Amino acid sequence: MRLSISFQRVAAIAKVESKRLINDPMLLSIIFLLPIFQILLYGYAINLNPQHVRMAIAADDRELVKSAVDQLKSNAAVRLIGPVGPPGSAKIAVLNGKALIGIEARKPDAAQPLTVILYADGGDPQTVGRALAALDAGVWRGMAQNYAKTYAAEESPKVEALWLHNGVATPSVPDVWSISPGLIGVIVMVSMLFLGAFTLVRERESGSWETLLSTPATPLDALVGKLTPYLVIGVVTTAVLLLLVNVLFDVPLNGGAWALVLLAPAFAGGYLIIGFTFSALAQNQVQAAQSAVFIYLPSLMLSGFMFPFEGMPRWARIVGEIMPLTHYLRATRDVLIRGRGAEAVWDHTPPILLFTAVTTVFAVLAYRRRLS
Repeated sequence: MRLSISFQRVAAIAKVESKRLINDPMLLSIIFLLPIFQILLYGYAINLNPQHVRMAIAADDRELVKSAVDQLKSNAAVRLIGPVGPPGSAKIAVLNGKALIGIEARKPDAAQPLTVILYADGGDPQTVGRALAALDAGVWRGMAQNYAKTYAAEESPKVEALWLHNGVATPSVPDVWSISPGLIGVIVMVSMLFLGAFTLVRERESGSWETLLSTPATPLDALVGKLTPYLVIGVVTTAVLLLLVNVLFDVPLNGGAWALVLLAPAFAGGYLIIGFTFSALAQNQVQAAQSAVFIYLPSLMLSGFMFPFEGMPRWARIVGEIMPLTHYLRATRDVLIRGRGAEAVWDHTPPILLFTAVTTVFAVLAYRRRLS
């Protein structure tokens, strides 16, 4: 192989490649729109500071937390879900999913100092952890000052933070517990989306798709037959990942785990089918892969997996609610971290089924267009 280079030949080849790009408007639009799409998501949709995180407060004497309540009402990081409740009600609100943070203020008798316990929902550490950090120390300082006026100035309240997971209160939640439920959904989403994106366009490039359609098999036979093995892979992957997080990381599995596997065909199918839609519209595998990123990025960034869902603007949360990953992530957290049963999974099922049904319609339309 000669190592010499001719700038004339390089210029000629570059000219041909440039013309090829110019004559491919779809690829050009992806090349220029994708960076704009990314910067808009990062710039306008992502906010590391959570907003209006649901919080419940309980105390045996409302005067103990009066100053803290007044300051919390003006704190954008949290949103009180009701008035100060009786002792134990804040913890119950977190366990029932009504609140992400619960504050229990107790003073059993005059001889003991005020004790403040913060119960944090271990199922959503991205949001809750930042919300706890966002609670300015002034809130607790105001509570201490109010307490000192009412009781003994030489005593200061004791504040303790506990994380609730599977109904158990501990000082912290293992990091792997925080991320592994979301990873299950993300891994299946990425696999199905790109497998679907490469399915049809790869067959067309090799010429095998036309050969298949020349057989007695109908186009619908070919479509369902091509996608079914990938759907089985998605379900098996989900089951294996659930088993692995339990065996390797001791993430508890309860009776609701089987419901996550039953929901997997709808969840994996939604991304598989929309990937196939891109494959039907694309001219080559590069276009199909780059088009899939327009679904991959919003799903990953707006689902609450990487960034606090509560901190996003309203329009970003609406987009996030459309994505199946958002709801499957919540379902896995409910089962694996919060210890809830199958009923929690069914609560998140309708949006996933709706997404899969809508994408199926688009896939059929794109497929018919490709055949014509």
